[in-house]
Amino acid sequence: MAGTFVEMELREIHISEDPRDLPIIILAEKNGNREFPIFVGHVEAHVLEEAIIGSVVHFSGQAKRPLTHDLILNTFGGLKAEFKRVLITRLEGGTFYGALELAREQGELVEIDSRPSDAMVLAMKCKIPIFVEENVLAEVQQGNFDNPD
Repeated sequence: MAGTFVEMELREIHISEDPRDLPIIILAEKNGNREFPIFVGHVEAHVLEEAIIGSVVHFSGQAKRPLTHDLILNTFGGLKAEFKRVLITRLEGGTFYGALELAREQGELVEIDSRPSDAMVLAMKCKIPIFVEENVLAEVQQGNFDNPD
């Protein structure tokens, strides 16, 4: 993908006790001082939190089979595709868009469209870096996105 990407790290997850408040993920520049929030759904925030601490979320009983994020990672392995990094590629109408960057067995890079929240869950599970397109960072630093509340 064309463009300049900046490596970020997931700094914080804010989950309110009030179910009307959307959880917030704070991404921060790995070797800098820029940061910004991404609002996510409640389920996504809890799954992400569990991915960070390395446990499995069980919403109803014990999961005896792979959950969706595990299925995706198993698929990458079955296809011999290496998960390289998460990309946050654009911001439109207050919504962030992202992609998973994979390397096929032959070394060819491919991008798979993904919601940033799902991509970050996979990144946390695999210890894969998160990158944000420089134009997106510039846009959020100027405050050109709305709080979804």
